[in-house]
Amino acid sequence: MADNVHKGHRERVRKKFIKTGFTGFADHEKLELLLFYSRPRIDTNAIAHNLIDKFKTIGGVFDADFDMLKEVDGVDEATAVLLKMIPALSKEYVNSKISLTSMGNYKTACEYFKNQFLGENVEKVRIACVDDKLRLVDCAVISEGTPGTVAVNIRKIVEFTYKNKCESIIIAHNHPNGDLIPSDEDIKATSDLFRTLKPVGIMLLDHIIVAGGQAISLKESGAFTLLK
Repeated sequence: MADNVHKGHRERVRKKFIKTGFTGFADHEKLELLLFYSRPRIDTNAIAHNLIDKFKTIGGVFDADFDMLKEVDGVDEATAVLLKMIPALSKEYVNSKISLTSMGNYKTACEYFKNQFLGENVEKVRIACVDDKLRLVDCAVISEGTPGTVAVNIRKIVEFTYKNKCESIIIAHNHPNGDLIPSDEDIKATSDLFRTLKPVGIMLLDHIIVAGGQAISLKESGAFTLLK
């Protein structure tokens, strides 16, 4: 009898999503639906509540470490893997869209890097190589560490750019503390990087800073006006 009740409930929830998407779903109900696919014979409503109680928001759930997820009552390894796949797949989805789009528009670049830093809790520096039509060729993390201590490795930038046969790059890094305002160090690092790369035939097109789910272009903000 209990199995029939769960089956009927799950079918109603699935049909509701097919009809309206997540409109009208509470956060725990969204997770409950997702967890149908990792816990097919268990009441996932309770697990969803446990996750929200511990991590407060859906974003908090998806950003949680794998081992922290497994500490939640009802979360087995398959469930933790499923939850960690969601932000990873989100990045892949956006990347597949961006790869056919020009990165010359600062808004596009900001959206791209906001997605790249989704769920990151440590400071990282990423480099994106673009072709002569400013389409994304490749992107990679070139350094990471504690906030304020991440150094930009010029050699890695040059090697990565040459490997991708590109002449133009966009640099981005995140501020895990949520402060979007560029620091004096950010401005100086951008200037130094621009002047170091130019003689070896690499053009720094922009420097994007990501924090608190937002992004800012240093070029658009005027920080590149003095770079020659």
